[in-house]
Amino acid sequence: MLPVIRRTALSFAALAALSLSSLTANAVSVELDVLIGGEQAGVYTEAGLGCQDIEGTPTASCAGTNAVVGGGEGLRLDSWSLFLDSDPVVSASVAVTNLSAVTQQYTLLFTLPVSPAIPGGTVIGGSIQGGATDNNGNGVTLAAPTSSSFYTALIDALAVQTLYGAPQSFSAGSFASLNVPNLAFGTPIPSQAGPPALTSIAIRLDFLLSAGDSASFTSNFVVQPAVVPVPAAAWLLGSALGLFGVIRRKAPQAA
Repeated sequence: MLPVIRRTALSFAALAALSLSSLTANAVSVELDVLIGGEQAGVYTEAGLGCQDIEGTPTASCAGTNAVVGGGEGLRLDSWSLFLDSDPVVSASVAVTNLSAVTQQYTLLFTLPVSPAIPGGTVIGGSIQGGATDNNGNGVTLAAPTSSSFYTALIDALAVQTLYGAPQSFSAGSFASLNVPNLAFGTPIPSQAGPPALTSIAIRLDFLLSAGDSASFTSNFVVQPAVVPVPAAAWLLGSALGLFGVIRRKAPQAA
């Protein structure tokens, strides 16, 4: 039997007083899918994430705090901050707490539609860093799930790069914190050759977090059209200079 997919409304204190009439459509769209134990627990769009377009630019920012996903045994999104650019760029900072009494696998998928499509080659780059804190005195562990990675960059729903793959793990002792050092690809970002981007780009964060503990990640993914080796303007200039040289050689010499 297929797992039941529940689409839930995202609520948080920062937007509690905001009336529906004040919400406006966003030019930049985003979707956050939250999975707990591999099963979908929530799907949230820019309105629920508190996204606001940045006037005069193809960009938007999103922020919020204190959203519980999956009930008292699920996940709390302590805070999130997103920057979106339709070029396209996705940057996401998120802090979470495991509300259950056991180690859980959490997956956060941030998806940004690509508009306009990039049918040719691309250059890509991205990074991730983070940390975790023990909240209950029995230590904290943050690990990549089997056959997965803390960070996966996707173009058109296909993985193009992973960072901190299994069996990567970090741990710290009682009421201590751990650090996940910054790791990047395509530096200077973006510079790694990538495929066409026709529909979407995305960042997938996938991790195991010990019971009752908190973790945070800051990540980004940048996709740009690849540079054309010989621009048309340069070709035209070269042709014009060559033609000028031919005309000059054929001109009669003064006596």
